[in-house]
Amino acid sequence: MSDSLINAYTVILIFLFGYFFKRFKLVSIKTARDLSYVVMYVTLPCAILGGSSGEIDLKASMFFILPLAFTVSMILPLIGYVLYRKQPDRCVYTMLNLGGFNIGNFVLPFMQSILSPEGFIALCLFDVINAFFCFGGVYCMALYLNRKGFDSGEKIDLKKILIELAKSITSYCCILSIALSATGVVMPKEILEPVKLIGSSNTFLCMFVIGVALNFNINFASVKRILKMLFLRYGSALVIAILIWVLTPFSPMVRFVLVAIVFAPITSLAPITAIRCLPQFAEDSANLNMMSVITSVIIITLLNASAALFLG
Repeated sequence: MSDSLINAYTVILIFLFGYFFKRFKLVSIKTARDLSYVVMYVTLPCAILGGSSGEIDLKASMFFILPLAFTVSMILPLIGYVLYRKQPDRCVYTMLNLGGFNIGNFVLPFMQSILSPEGFIALCLFDVINAFFCFGGVYCMALYLNRKGFDSGEKIDLKKILIELAKSITSYCCILSIALSATGVVMPKEILEPVKLIGSSNTFLCMFVIGVALNFNINFASVKRILKMLFLRYGSALVIAILIWVLTPFSPMVRFVLVAIVFAPITSLAPITAIRCLPQFAEDSANLNMMSVITSVIIITLLNASAALFLG
């Protein structure tokens, strides 16, 4: 069995662990919310830093990935705003669940068997911007653009936005990881080994939290919302992927990685931010996240299988 398929069913298995722990009342949504802070501020940053090693030739042209990542990351939540701006609750829900890509916990494990050093640096550069949007960027956009009709209990102004973005420890870790890898600097073993050990628990904790929020008792209205969101997400991703492949000047490997990224699942932090400001939509968001993972498993597995066609 391929590494991609092993990773896929492992992720789904962790989802189910979280779900059944909640069903048997061993944990609750409150537990998931508490664990979400451990994921955001401890295990995910350690997972990124733990992967920085070796020397990579960082070309100046690669930095054009940064404005590309910013543009792509802005487009998806703005689509949600344009479609649902007259329904504030629905608009916030849509923006939170359209924005952000699950790169570190999904694309990287799926692509590692074919990923070149150039592809790795492209992935990290995109994730620098992506992390800012996942860790507060989309959240602030959603609340600020809907501030007249949605009461989150938080005042959203420039100061609040800067505070939220400053919490994006993941972005700082991506920048540090790129710098370390590009210069060939390796962290001392006394630091690297504990970081790797803590980071190794990230995938489990992140997916477990989502599993706790899962609810398979989906009514017809929820099914309609989830299918519509999947259509919006992956329909937009298809258009963006075609534009990236046709219009960008990068090498086939870099373009292939960027195409895989836009087909990544919705960030696993989306249900966590939903719990934070839209607890009534937490289960919907978790179910959507799971369906997004399943959809991306199929798409990215097909991309991996046809990599030779894209890479020559």
